[in-house]
Amino acid sequence: MSWADIIKRSGRSLRQAKIRTLLTAAALAVGGFTLTATLAAANGAKAYGNKLVYTNFDPSSLIVAKSQDIFTSGPGSNKPQPYSSSYAALGDRGQQVKELDQNDLTALAKISGVASVFEQYTTSAQFITSPNSGKFTGSVEAFDPTISHQFTAGNLVNGNVPSGDVVLPQDYVSLLNFKSDQAAIGQTVSVQLRQIVGKTSVMNFKVVAVLAAPSTLIGGSSNTTLLLSAQDAQSAYDFVNQGTINYNRFLTATVRVVDGTNQAKLNAVQKAIQKAGYGAESAQNAQALITQIVNVLQIIILVFGLITLVASFFGVVNTQYISVLERTREIGLMKALGMSSRSVSKLFIVEAAWIGAIGAVIGSILAIIIGTLINPWISKKINFSGSNLLIFHWQQVLGLIVFLVIVSVVAGLLPARKASRLDPIEALRTE
Repeated sequence: MSWADIIKRSGRSLRQAKIRTLLTAAALAVGGFTLTATLAAANGAKAYGNKLVYTNFDPSSLIVAKSQDIFTSGPGSNKPQPYSSSYAALGDRGQQVKELDQNDLTALAKISGVASVFEQYTTSAQFITSPNSGKFTGSVEAFDPTISHQFTAGNLVNGNVPSGDVVLPQDYVSLLNFKSDQAAIGQTVSVQLRQIVGKTSVMNFKVVAVLAAPSTLIGGSSNTTLLLSAQDAQSAYDFVNQGTINYNRFLTATVRVVDGTNQAKLNAVQKAIQKAGYGAESAQNAQALITQIVNVLQIIILVFGLITLVASFFGVVNTQYISVLERTREIGLMKALGMSSRSVSKLFIVEAAWIGAIGAVIGSILAIIIGTLINPWISKKINFSGSNLLIFHWQQVLGLIVFLVIVSVVAGLLPARKASRLDPIEALRTE
């Protein structure tokens, strides 16, 4: 019996038991739906993670710290540590972390392949205000031209912030009583700084641009952080930390690599920095960490999907066994008319494959339709910055359908074996 005849006959047999076939396929469809949606969510999360990393970090630069521990195990320790003047306190729990100083910056600049080094620091302001507004909390830091910025008004000459100017986050526009983003351009913003001893200083800046607040900001810090020139940011930092252990020290620095877009050269400089005793992380390292987290979550959800498939597997086995019992006389007649045991086995295996294909296609199509419809709603609810949480790749969908068909075929092997071993004479005697 040819494969074409077997496929047609198996399809006809399934049509004669439509309800049972659809119910069994529905169980597989649930698994198909879950797995398709899980893979799509993982795709979306990884794409968003990539966007997150490359929006916040220059892929051709490295973030450098005094020790690699700050990247691997987090800053400081929860256990009491011996005091050292080379450590700075972090937070209010006595945690200590090594900081960089000017000597470290000089040493880093001498490493082969390093184009430039500049310190990173964020200074908390006592308050931020304008001539016609109240006072609001916030911070200031140096504008980093290597990071992608989107402006809703204004622009930067030569891609940098001149001394005395400021890039204002969009959230402050209405708070500072500016009528619009464009109306804020050229207006004065005052930043009052306060030292631990209580001495204060006011720095006045002219708004040169308004910064859009995308959701792809790590920690969302730029929503409340005014961006200044490197000179002004350092002046603010020095004033606030003057007389403290943090004066002239920095938690991290950015190292620009010569031809850093070349991954091999970036990796070579990263290894040289780590060999010199510093910690160094690239955008690729941050991306790998996010991908690892997404993969762990994906595996957890996939486990639940596979549990559903296990139940579906036994559902197919049960359906096919019942089919064999109900069609015992039919099987005996087919074998009596010359149909081989192998062809009988193929017939039931193909029926199982049909059930798997129907369930997989229904589940995957439903996942794609529902996912496409709710993507805008999800993006709006979780502020996904215009990105889709569910991204479907047709290769994955086809691979999943094939996988579910294989699962069904495996489930149909035992019933098919039972059918092929039926004695035709005994089968014909069955009532």
